[in-house]
Amino acid sequence: MSGERRVGWRFVLTAVVTVALVVLLVRDFGGSGDFFAAARRARPSWVAVAFAAAFACVLLTTLRWQLVLRGMGHRLRFWRALQVVLATWPLALVTPSRANDLLRPLAVRDIVPIAEGTGAVIAEKAIDLFLLLAMAAVGAAVNGLWEWAGLLAGVLVAESVVLVLLFRRRRWLASLPLIRKRPQTIEELFAAMSALVRAPGALAAIATVSVTIRVLTVLVTHALLIAVGADVPFVQTLTLWPAAMLAGVAPLTLGGLGTRDAAFLALLAERGTHVAPSSVLVATIGYSAVAIWAIAVIGVPFMIRETLLFRRA
Repeated sequence: MSGERRVGWRFVLTAVVTVALVVLLVRDFGGSGDFFAAARRARPSWVAVAFAAAFACVLLTTLRWQLVLRGMGHRLRFWRALQVVLATWPLALVTPSRANDLLRPLAVRDIVPIAEGTGAVIAEKAIDLFLLLAMAAVGAAVNGLWEWAGLLAGVLVAESVVLVLLFRRRRWLASLPLIRKRPQTIEELFAAMSALVRAPGALAAIATVSVTIRVLTVLVTHALLIAVGADVPFVQTLTLWPAAMLAGVAPLTLGGLGTRDAAFLALLAERGTHVAPSSVLVATIGYSAVAIWAIAVIGVPFMIRETLLFRRA
């Protein structure tokens, strides 16, 4: 019960920080009147493009998970994988850093052992984070934001070092309390990484899908920027939005809302781009509405179904 209360208070605190940050951004940077005026004049055709790109991201996310499991020797039908991805999506609204994806292994435990399934999700996220860091670092360098580029490159190197150390010296994990009684769990957790190291073709395919997903998230945002008349060059959206996405990964707000928007505004200002902050905020907050909230609504029936199946089992 004490653990549940801690989780409850953490959620409430995160929700308060999220609301406060969004209100601050809209009021002090966007101007409330300008913000809602920009939202009202959004062009439906470009909003539709954003929705199409967002759903394409969901389909490719499903494919990427399939490819990781296939590399481990597990066959998961695409429709079943899509059901599970949609079922866990609503929890992205209330969990930091997309930790909701760690629930996927529970839904497919009849096909993939839970430890191996967890390792597959971790491997997938590690690859995605590595590529996102690389894109953000290159983008910052292209825009002459050398401090940002150096910081992102440093984080990229740090992730690489940690992954190599964990992979090569994973025996020390066997001393952890949760794993000590099941030493085979270590090998199960690292099964995905081991399989992908042995299959560079599969790793390349997963990396390609990840990069495509990241480009599509840029397309979602840029389509919304065009919809509200924000004059941001596509090259700047392509090179700066990945860094803003990284800010949204930080477990400070619900679904990265507020932190992602503030980071993109700061990057545009540092780059010297003159554009109405109200329009930019409508587009970036619209990204959350299109790419996260709308998909979460679609995922609610799937979440209910998976929950009932889990309880029955």
